[in-house]
Amino acid sequence: MKKFIAPAKYRKIWKKSLPLLRAGRPDDLGHAQETVNIITNYRGKLKMDQDILIPVAMMHDIGHAGLLEEHFKWVAGSEVLTNGKLVHMLVGAKIAKTILTSLHYPKEKIKEIVDIISLHDADTLTGINLNKAYNTHNKKLFHDIDHLDRFSAERIEKVKKRFKNKTAILKLLKKSLDSFFFNEFKKLAAEKFEQL
Repeated sequence: MKKFIAPAKYRKIWKKSLPLLRAGRPDDLGHAQETVNIITNYRGKLKMDQDILIPVAMMHDIGHAGLLEEHFKWVAGSEVLTNGKLVHMLVGAKIAKTILTSLHYPKEKIKEIVDIISLHDADTLTGINLNKAYNTHNKKLFHDIDHLDRFSAERIEKVKKRFKNKTAILKLLKKSLDSFFFNEFKKLAAEKFEQL
């Protein structure tokens, strides 16, 4: 990946997010950079509110920094991955609110950003009605943008130690093609999947 430069308007958010992304999972930093790049380079027809989506892209996985290995005894069991996803969303939302409030970001935008972060991986939880969870244009957009980054050889390489093998990752990716809200992103993901 080429050198990442945060858009000037959001550099203070990026500066506060960076240590948390580095402290999280090994691929969180690169994933945040790639989701920001997807948003800033988007040239399609869908309306994107960058003042919402770029801060979400920068901070959506910062909650992983708050999950220490010893916490997994509390989120363990058969649902350890699912429970870890839930905790990282809630912790990340709280941290994001603190960061944005400290930077005097507009309150109405903080509320929406925090809301999106608090459920951005809701599709990994059981018993969730996705149409109710992703009930705004920005929630649906970010869901698709967040998932789009998964369809790359580089990303697969970074996450493969969390899975049994590459075949297991590809199986999950193929299944996730049906979870895209926007045909534009689903088509792009399908094209990227074929290249894997």
